[in-house]
Amino acid sequence: MAKTCKPETGKKLFRESDPRDVATFPRPEEHCLVFVRHGEPAFPESDKYYLGKTDWLLSDKGKIQARCVADWAKGFSWRGCFCSPLKRAKETAEIICGAIDLPFTIKTELAEIDLGEWDGRKKTEIASAYPEKLRERQEDLLYFRHPCGESFAELEARVIPFLVPLLQEKGKWLVVSHAGVYRVLIHALFGVPFPMTFGYDLGYGQIRMFCRTGDYLFVKGFDELMVHLEELK
Repeated sequence: MAKTCKPETGKKLFRESDPRDVATFPRPEEHCLVFVRHGEPAFPESDKYYLGKTDWLLSDKGKIQARCVADWAKGFSWRGCFCSPLKRAKETAEIICGAIDLPFTIKTELAEIDLGEWDGRKKTEIASAYPEKLRERQEDLLYFRHPCGESFAELEARVIPFLVPLLQEKGKWLVVSHAGVYRVLIHALFGVPFPMTFGYDLGYGQIRMFCRTGDYLFVKGFDELMVHLEELK
């Protein structure tokens, strides 16, 4: 069975590597999938937003973050790269793959969750307009369907059939995608209760390594996140 931990909801379990310092990024194993969260988007204002399929480009800071990942990736040989069709992920992949001369393939399965009527709107605005819906969301984060959008469970249903076979391929792979996609992957693979996956969150332009050794898949740096490959079938 998969080993799991119980972090506090919303609490980070680790110190993020500094995206400006390539030396803080770990070395990939022989067989691994490196999940890259896209760089910082160009938000229209400094407020916090619900960001799903709203299609914003990278900010200047986001482009720097992508270049830092590219500098790190130059040191290794890659079999391929897949990315979300959304502009912030595609632009991140273009920067990384352009630097290492690696083609990338766009996969719609890797797009961020569709937040429907909430997508691209300020969190303060949604809190005022949808107080009851927000309470429903907090009570059942995995299965709550955003108005005219998706639930995280529906996101998981389209992400996992693509990523699980890729996790079992040989060699090193890059996947450029989104926080929501990463969270449902952690939930599905390792049985971490969904609200607690936020404790493993990735910052913009950060990476996480899903590695294989022997009969096990694990997340590098997290001993508690491990599963036998037979459980993925």
